[in-house]
Amino acid sequence: MIRFADIKDFDRIMDMMINFANSSPYAAHHDPQYNDRHVRTLLSHIMQNGVIIVGEADGELQGMLIGMINSDPWLPHVKTMREIAWWVEEPYRMTSLGYKLLKKYVDVGEQLQQTGKIDGFTLTLMSQSPDLNLEKRGWSQVERNYVYKG
Repeated sequence: MIRFADIKDFDRIMDMMINFANSSPYAAHHDPQYNDRHVRTLLSHIMQNGVIIVGEADGELQGMLIGMINSDPWLPHVKTMREIAWWVEEPYRMTSLGYKLLKKYVDVGEQLQQTGKIDGFTLTLMSQSPDLNLEKRGWSQVERNYVYKG
């Protein structure tokens, strides 16, 4: 089942965020030491200024997609919902859970665009993400991020 998160989901979301961080190709993310209060405050803020979508399977949250609405630093009137975490636990990766999370995110993004709350919404893929053929699904690549390793 795909639904919007509520405060009761924060513990499980934080557990998944640890798994998400540890899977990052950026070593600075590994073994995260979160400030519990800060993360809960951030999640509450995102629920008011974005979206936290969760996916349940076998009676527990097994995936999430989090998007936060931000103003462009140079053009503050331009509002974009940026995906900041899209995660599906390992045993559920080859199911439809990830697709259903993405579908709901797109539905929410389109609705926010239609109501004028955002100008657009983004999706970020990590270097080890599978090729999802996003261009065929209506997405266009805008930029890439790199971490300098020397």
